[in-house]
Amino acid sequence: MGLLKKIKTGVSNYIRYTDWLLLLLCTAAAAYGCLLVYSTAKTAGLGASDYMIQVAACAAGIVAAVVISKIDYDLICRCWPVLSGVAVFLVLLTLVGLGLNVGGTDDTAWLGIPMGGGRYITFQPAELMKITFIVSFSHHLSKVREHINEFKTVVLLGVHGLIPIALVFLQGDDGTALVFIFIFASMMLVAGLRPIYFLIALIVVTAMVPLVWSHLDPDKQARFLSLIFIDEYKDQEGWQQYLGLTAIGSGQLSGLGFLQGGNIGGYTLYARNNDFIFTVAGEEFGFVGATALLLLLLGIVLVLLKDALRARDFQGTLLCAGVMSMIGFQSLINLGMNLRLLPVIGITLPFFSRGGSSVGTLFLGIGVALSVHYSSRTRVRETIFSKRA
Repeated sequence: MGLLKKIKTGVSNYIRYTDWLLLLLCTAAAAYGCLLVYSTAKTAGLGASDYMIQVAACAAGIVAAVVISKIDYDLICRCWPVLSGVAVFLVLLTLVGLGLNVGGTDDTAWLGIPMGGGRYITFQPAELMKITFIVSFSHHLSKVREHINEFKTVVLLGVHGLIPIALVFLQGDDGTALVFIFIFASMMLVAGLRPIYFLIALIVVTAMVPLVWSHLDPDKQARFLSLIFIDEYKDQEGWQQYLGLTAIGSGQLSGLGFLQGGNIGGYTLYARNNDFIFTVAGEEFGFVGATALLLLLLGIVLVLLKDALRARDFQGTLLCAGVMSMIGFQSLINLGMNLRLLPVIGITLPFFSRGGSSVGTLFLGIGVALSVHYSSRTRVRETIFSKRA
């Protein structure tokens, strides 16, 4: 009876103190994403495996998020050497001849997992490294909080951030490297780094623009130029974004209807199930569907912000801020690509784009944020505003 009572109490407390709004919003976004991926598979004549992996990854991710939310995030952060070691090791495997190109990409960022019969599924280790970096960097920042603005501390933090950025850059995945940079900068800002350091970084980056530009491939240069010289590049590097905007516009208010998209004047948009999944929402469900997608992402970011502000200690604040910045910046960049405001650099839309490793590991980060919320409700400690007993 004692064991049953403990289980009942544990379940009752979990139901009472879990951030159900965050879990509901993320589940709704993932379900909407599965619907869009299903549509792209059906309209393209692809098999069931194209969307069943997405459904399975979402289901497994939700279960993992619930399990992780019951683990104290202090323990998760203390395990950072193991977690980061596994993630870095998997990324290194892609750099020693085991990396795969997927879907016509120009980077070797995936590993193949054999499934028997000559079949395999792919996994992108950099997605896992995003979560482990947030965990390890939160732990690091919380330890050096009192002297974060000392030069030596800033250098060591910079080295910490440079490791995943460099590894992903070596894979050829510039888009994911950019996401790591945004996560790093956001968490440093939350940690209280003085503005002078950001100003110095901005000056250095600005000074390096001409050098970086001169070393970019002509194709990547054209992606930037197509945003300025629209007509000149419309039939070349700007063609993909032109089709995307046409698809979104064709949906008008309520859309063409589910499974009715995919044919834009006789052309098919490349990466419609991945980088350009937003165009599917706009084309098939119109302004209403596109707005619903945006509201779901906005809601997730705002709830994570709330959890960051109410975290029981500084480390919890950093964890939620890291997950929030990852989802927020990734969403902004992807939407900018779809709306021809930013160049196409290969960044997925969180919860919506096709990719089992992407959505699955994303829920791991949500699980950590749920743990922060649960702990803030059950054990009150230092917050970012004050110290309470």
